[in-house]
Amino acid sequence: MLTQSDLIFNQELAAWVQAIGSVFAIFVAISIPLYLNYLQRKNMQQAMEIQKQKYFVILFPSLYRIRRYSFDFLNHIENHENNIENIMHTLDSLYLDLIPVFSKELHIFVHSQIYDEDLNQLAFEFFFCEEVLHQHLNQPMDQKKKYHQDLIVQHTQKAYALCEKIIKKNEKNYLDVEIDQSKI
Repeated sequence: MLTQSDLIFNQELAAWVQAIGSVFAIFVAISIPLYLNYLQRKNMQQAMEIQKQKYFVILFPSLYRIRRYSFDFLNHIENHENNIENIMHTLDSLYLDLIPVFSKELHIFVHSQIYDEDLNQLAFEFFFCEEVLHQHLNQPMDQKKKYHQDLIVQHTQKAYALCEKIIKKNEKNYLDVEIDQSKI
């Protein structure tokens, strides 16, 4: 037969079990949505990274052209660096013609939901070059300024370095994939 102390003990035990169960239920009720939210964010981040990689694959031909034409332009300017006059109007440079094209191509990326700091900076360099080139071209021939040329050269050097960095970073992703697949 149960004594009074046994009944009190059983009631206290039941209360403790219920309290522990309630705390556990609250923990589960909080942790499951947090975990599901974490999984959703992780999946969205992976999808965004895949989208970013797809965009870079599409952008690679433009990046290679930017690198090649900016390199040629900088070499051409370097060959005439002793000339104190503005030589941009004498240059037959595909790079100068393509600055607005590159600017528009990068403009699409900047307005996408994909963020890459280097590509945004590259877009800025081309937006700036396009503006300086526009100012330069709108000047009468006798007022063309070497200052515009120097600005374009300065930002082209930055653009070339950024382009080189972006290409190497993204080529590395694909070269790593090729190496991993060759091990299989």
